[in-house]
Amino acid sequence: MIAGISIPNTPIARQADELARSVSNDVLYNHVMRCYFFGMLFAKKEGSEVDAELMFLSAVLHDLGLTDHAPGPHRFEIEGALVARAFLVGKGVSPERAQNVWDNIALHTWDMNHFRGDTSRLMQLGLAYDVSGVQGIELEANDVAEVLKHYPRLHFKREFNDMLNHEYDTKQPYPHWFHICSRVAHNREPLTIVDAPTVLGWAPFDE
Repeated sequence: MIAGISIPNTPIARQADELARSVSNDVLYNHVMRCYFFGMLFAKKEGSEVDAELMFLSAVLHDLGLTDHAPGPHRFEIEGALVARAFLVGKGVSPERAQNVWDNIALHTWDMNHFRGDTSRLMQLGLAYDVSGVQGIELEANDVAEVLKHYPRLHFKREFNDMLNHEYDTKQPYPHWFHICSRVAHNREPLTIVDAPTVLGWAPFDE
């Protein structure tokens, strides 16, 4: 138990944890684990019922695309989602449930999960809290400290920025799609787009 939250004690949760641990460096593994606990703490704070196993599978596998385990030409969230879905189906998870994990992972760099079911929405809050913070919403300081004690950040802001730059450098031209209204806005008046270190700096952590 960490901050009153436990990891689901199911075979597929253990197998997903083992996969993430085996292919991720310490920085990335600690990140995906913090995301799960933060998402569950948001659920606890709200009093919302969530599917803890689905939350865990989605969180712990959501950055496989930033590892050598999920190479490919697509952007990292798509590559990671593809590998996660194939892994889950191969372990006997139903195609429908595996697809739900695919959706959560593939959409996590956008805002769509915020408008889906509670498990997807709160998973997204957990991810956002660790990466860039969540405006207007705080978790209990003691709970956050306990999560960080078990899964320290290890200079996450710097290291994660390096991972994102590596992702960009290895896929040229980078297969990103700007929202069509962003294109309209840019051509009316050029948008100010801050770099990743600025976004990572918004998180309520020193490193």
